[in-house]
Amino acid sequence: MTRDEVKKVLIVIENTFATFKVENKTQTIDVWYSFLRDIPYEVIDYALKAYIATSGSAFAPSIPQLIAMARKPQELSQTDEVTAWRLVRNAIRRGLYYYDEEFKKLPPDVQRVVGEPSQLRDWAMLESETIDSVIQSNFTKRYQTMQKRQTEIEALPESVRGLIGQIGGTNG
Repeated sequence: MTRDEVKKVLIVIENTFATFKVENKTQTIDVWYSFLRDIPYEVIDYALKAYIATSGSAFAPSIPQLIAMARKPQELSQTDEVTAWRLVRNAIRRGLYYYDEEFKKLPPDVQRVVGEPSQLRDWAMLESETIDSVIQSNFTKRYQTMQKRQTEIEALPESVRGLIGQIGGTNG
């Protein structure tokens, strides 16, 4: 997003919310730009329109509210833990002999929680009751933790994500 696009966003906010007035335009644009520059204008424009249409608030959105609204479609497209477990449970059913093949069918986020293909084989050798209680519970907790962490990381500015990637030795 460019500084000019930030100006457009602020103009829409000013014209939509009577209580929102920018006193120091340069400073306000600088602050908003520092937080929104890594997000495409079209995404923030969508987020602002969605906020206006759905919030029911007479108050202008804050920067964090706009960012959260911009992330909403991505969050909604994530596989929930119940669906993820169902995929894993189906893979376990065939996992004794076809664990490699079944692992490759899983979405990347589910693969990260499972760990490696041989884990499906190991789980397939367990009693069904153990799979449906202990393994499911542990998987669900790990999946929720991974999803929460991923959401938190994706909400950070790209420059901060890059720094985290450098420190952690990953791509963020």
